[in-house]
Amino acid sequence: MEATLDPLGEAARGTAAVAWFRRALSGPLAELVRQEERVEYGVHTGTSIRQSEGSRRTHIDHLGRNRGRLDEELAKSPEWAVTEFYGEDVLARVQCSYFPVEGEWSQFVVGLQAGSSSLSDPEYCTTLVNFFAQALDDLNPAFARIERDSFSDWSNIEAALTRDLDESLPEGRDFLRGYAWVTVCPEELASRLGGHQGLAASGVFHRVIPLRAGGVLLQASETLAGYTDQVMGQVFRVLAPVLPEGQPHPDPSHPNLRFVLRDAATVR
Repeated sequence: MEATLDPLGEAARGTAAVAWFRRALSGPLAELVRQEERVEYGVHTGTSIRQSEGSRRTHIDHLGRNRGRLDEELAKSPEWAVTEFYGEDVLARVQCSYFPVEGEWSQFVVGLQAGSSSLSDPEYCTTLVNFFAQALDDLNPAFARIERDSFSDWSNIEAALTRDLDESLPEGRDFLRGYAWVTVCPEELASRLGGHQGLAASGVFHRVIPLRAGGVLLQASETLAGYTDQVMGQVFRVLAPVLPEGQPHPDPSHPNLRFVLRDAATVR
C-alpha cells in the first residue's frame, strides 16, 4: 500500500505521519503489534528515523514500550522513518519518506507479507481496502495504490514509460501515475472521468469510494487474486483518458509491475 501527497508544510507532514503510523499499527499491523508484546511469538520490531536536519538518526527497539517516543519523532516531520516487524524474515513495515522534488512530496507505505490464501480471502482484502480508504479520507492524495509484489517508488506506468519521478510527481494531478488492484484517482482526474458516480456507472469496479478531502478510491476486484489480466484491461480502458501517452515497455528492473501493453492515447 502506497500513497503520495502533494508538498505539505512541516507541521502538516508531521501530523500526517503520526496519523498514518497510528492507523497502520492499530489496523493491518495490529496482530503483529500484539505478537511483539508476547515473547513466545518471536516477533520483534526496529524503527529507524532520519531527521531532516543534518544526518541525525534515531533507532527505537521494541515498539510496544516506545510508542510515545515514536509519535514525538514523527511529529518532527523526519526525512525518513520506517518500522519493521521481523522474525526469521521481515514480516511487515510501515514507512514515511519525502521526495526532494519541487517541494518534498510525501510518501506513506504499508508493506505486508500475505499468503496465497489471504490474496483470495474477501474478508482480508476488504479489511485492507477499508483501512486504506479511512487512512486517506482526509489527505487528498495525488496518487495511491494497493498491489502485490511491488516494492518500488515507481508505479507501473512510470516504469513502463521510463518517466522519472521529478517529471511524474509534479504532473500527478494532470496525468494518473498508474493503475493497480486499488487505485486512488485524484479529484481533478476523477472529474474528467465522470466523478465517482460516473466511475461507478462504468460497471468495471468492485467498489468506488469517494474520499472526503478529495479523490476516489477504485477497487478493481473483490480480492487481490481476482485482479486478473482481463480485469486489469477493463480498468485500463476506463482510466486511459487520464493516463500519460506513450507505448509502454517491460522494464527488467521492475519485473513484477503489471500493465497493459498499449498506448493509452489509442483508446477511444
